[in-house]
Amino acid sequence: MSSQINYVFAGDIGGTNMRAALADRSGTLIERGVCQTEPELGLPQAEENLRALFEEVASGVPRDEVGGVVISSAGPIDPDSGIYVHPPNLPGWHDMTMKPGLATSLNLQVTIGHDATLGALAESRYGVGKGAQHLVYVTLSTGVGGGVIANGQMVTGAHGHAGEIGHLLVRPGGQSCNVGCDGCLEGISSGGGIARAATIAMSAGRASSMSDMTGGDIEAVSAQIVFEAAANGDPLGREIVESVIDAVATGFADILNTLDPEYLVVGGAVTGGLQPYWNDLKALVEDKALPHFKGSVPLYVSPLGDDVSLVGAATHAFDLADSRSG
Repeated sequence: MSSQINYVFAGDIGGTNMRAALADRSGTLIERGVCQTEPELGLPQAEENLRALFEEVASGVPRDEVGGVVISSAGPIDPDSGIYVHPPNLPGWHDMTMKPGLATSLNLQVTIGHDATLGALAESRYGVGKGAQHLVYVTLSTGVGGGVIANGQMVTGAHGHAGEIGHLLVRPGGQSCNVGCDGCLEGISSGGGIARAATIAMSAGRASSMSDMTGGDIEAVSAQIVFEAAANGDPLGREIVESVIDAVATGFADILNTLDPEYLVVGGAVTGGLQPYWNDLKALVEDKALPHFKGSVPLYVSPLGDDVSLVGAATHAFDLADSRSG
């Protein structure tokens, strides 16, 4: 372990925001910066904005004490090249990478990985599953993603695309995601999918208090509004939330049956909306899963919150820096 490597850069690229942090060896994010992703402006502009964030958070820190850069990103993405592969929430970025440009401008080793995979690493080191050898992390947010830890190691697959849990088929013929997977978990249970279900129903003539909540602009309905309407007894809101719970339970049962993790940890904004229904969700997962999970469904909410992918990126950055230094 190099005594000079006291810090690393951790980054996170989502469909809405990009974040950068300076982290120390305890996993603490000691300086932070954030800006909008605005993927429609193109990857080169996002690269420049992220570079500026890293420079900002590193102000006053000797650069020779920074061991490298790991960026968590919405995918799919090739972790070796950092090349995006039809990312549904970063339109226009297919077949592009910012890895070599950032490596040159920052003069540091740069690694770009899948956000949920790095989230799984963070949960196995610092979260509810600290010390776990077998863990799955699922984020229910703008999209739905997943990361897998098996035998204490991140599972990335032959092409870096392992963990695309959002595209598990949970309702054949159901609502599709942005890349056209009909009835997948992301199509039904992501923030965008939840809002889309409400908009489609209301456009077809379904009455709902959500129309009043958005001033009559049904295109302005969000997942948060759907959850609020359901909590207030709106029939359409309750119907959509019940559909989401069923889809999520099906997906989670499939994960438990296939991977047999010690922990299935869930994060993301949609998870917050599901909190009032957590006992119902857990009971439904138990009902759908194999018999040996009866009474012991290992389902947990992430304690790391929005920082999970940044903490995972920082953890991986120190692992890589220490391996390079011998």
